[in-house]
Amino acid sequence: MILSLTLALTAAYIAWNAIRLELNVCRARALKVPIVRIPFDVNNNVWVIIQPLVWKLLARLLPNTPWSSYPDVVRFSHRNWYFTEKSDTAERFGRVWALVSPGNVHLQVSDPDVIRDMCSRWRDFSRPVQIYKMLAVYGPSVVTVGLQDWPRHRKAVATTFNESINQFVWDESLRQALSMTQYWTSPPSSAAIPDMEEDIRSLSLNVLAATAFREPYAFRGSTQLLQDSSNDNKNDKVNNTRTYRDALRVVNKHAIPLMLIPYRYLASPIPIIPQALARIGRAAVSLRGFLTSMVAAETEALNRGEAGSGGLMTHLVRSALDQETAHRIGFADDVKSASKKGLLSFDEILGNVFLINFAGHDTTAVTLSFAMMLLAARPDVQEWLHDEIVAVSGGRPVAEWDYHEMFPRLLRCRAVFLETLRLYAPIIGLPKLSSDKPQTLHVPGRDGDTLVVPPGSEIYPLLLCVQTDPKYWPDEPRKWKPARWITQEGGLLVPELGSYLPWADGPQGCPGKKFSQVEAVAVLAGLFGGHRVRVVPRRGESEQQARGRAQACADDVNYDLLLRMNHADGVRLQVVETEVDG
Repeated sequence: MILSLTLALTAAYIAWNAIRLELNVCRARALKVPIVRIPFDVNNNVWVIIQPLVWKLLARLLPNTPWSSYPDVVRFSHRNWYFTEKSDTAERFGRVWALVSPGNVHLQVSDPDVIRDMCSRWRDFSRPVQIYKMLAVYGPSVVTVGLQDWPRHRKAVATTFNESINQFVWDESLRQALSMTQYWTSPPSSAAIPDMEEDIRSLSLNVLAATAFREPYAFRGSTQLLQDSSNDNKNDKVNNTRTYRDALRVVNKHAIPLMLIPYRYLASPIPIIPQALARIGRAAVSLRGFLTSMVAAETEALNRGEAGSGGLMTHLVRSALDQETAHRIGFADDVKSASKKGLLSFDEILGNVFLINFAGHDTTAVTLSFAMMLLAARPDVQEWLHDEIVAVSGGRPVAEWDYHEMFPRLLRCRAVFLETLRLYAPIIGLPKLSSDKPQTLHVPGRDGDTLVVPPGSEIYPLLLCVQTDPKYWPDEPRKWKPARWITQEGGLLVPELGSYLPWADGPQGCPGKKFSQVEAVAVLAGLFGGHRVRVVPRRGESEQQARGRAQACADDVNYDLLLRMNHADGVRLQVVETEVDG
């Protein structure tokens, strides 16, 4: 009986999905664009969970089968297709085509002019907030609110990023880079870096903590953090997040469970909650407590007419509240009162602080991890970097490196970061949602040159497609070549508008763009000014083979919340001091 019922429900589910798929295909045909069918929405929660198991099974049943041999229905059901296909989709289907699933019609766009047009028309093609709602762990933020509330959130967040903040980011990133390098070149890490990704994540977290709240922390490597965690668990069975940084590390590292399950449930004393999840929930409670105290301190300083800490939190609170509102609203979650004056409520401040911490930390750390692996595969690029760093610094100690003088001149360091983002951007799509009215897009090469987009349509600008398109990126566009960013005149390349979008574009572009560049350049300069990174060869392996393995590791990725390497821990890296001639 149970088996028959299960089979009947399964058959009904398959039939219903098949009907929904064909209905969506009919909708897509009306747009007169090429169509690719897939049986599951790539963002369907059930499919996200079982997809890795399906691909493992395929790998066992069809070993050594190249990606291109799979039919479209299989390839485009994989969440990694954006990375693996790159510009092939434009060649096969054109600049606009539709990926159709039972869930929806997903328009795919890879024309720079069309992408720029959509990004500039943020009211006609808005961010689909339902996709980002999971980021509202502590409250609404600039990426989770609708069009009506977005301008006041954007104004408050954008004003927090300024040159005084960038100056601090430069100094703190250099300090952390030197500490990380010392850790990597001291026994036992000098034989091989224990965990490169975790160490860079710690560095980026420390930079963000110091910049946001003027809370400086000494760098702690992965083995040191493991020991700290072990001691904390022995000494404190209730909560092992005794500092803001510790709480933020746990929350950022385990963001997915927190986005799926409200932290108050994870932290509740329910026996069925596994201890690992309970610790995450308690860390989230601790982080909210730290953030609340910091907002309170900044608000009180504002009321007294004082300067505050001077960090990102200071700028956010001061742009979100005026003195009258701070007195009147205090810590009440009075969104309506704040909205009337174009300000932010307390929970909205917390929501944006969480977003800045999450987005500003992990994205830069992931990109720097890719850059480290790629540089290990390319000693020639390391030498190219080193020459510029020495020339620009003039041999001065790092403590004397001035942000305003050096950052604009370290073009090769910036080129490494920009090129890594071109091919390995942590965020590989910029989903858009058309408004409640039909919208017209001008698509060159299309019959009639126009595309009428129905209300509520999902549109995906394909970043990796345009960023690897030979039309806009000549000279082996799929190869990692930082030198392509340096022009013949010695300046930095300015890509064709709409062909390079790691920070998005238009009014809804990322306000932390320069923040991330300053941090990355400082870390690269601080490390490669006096050191090199090499791949530790396996037994019987040549240096060239070891470098090839590092490149293969960078290309073996998985897209979860962000694009990440699958097996970075399988390539052992070593940092050595640069040999000085003479």
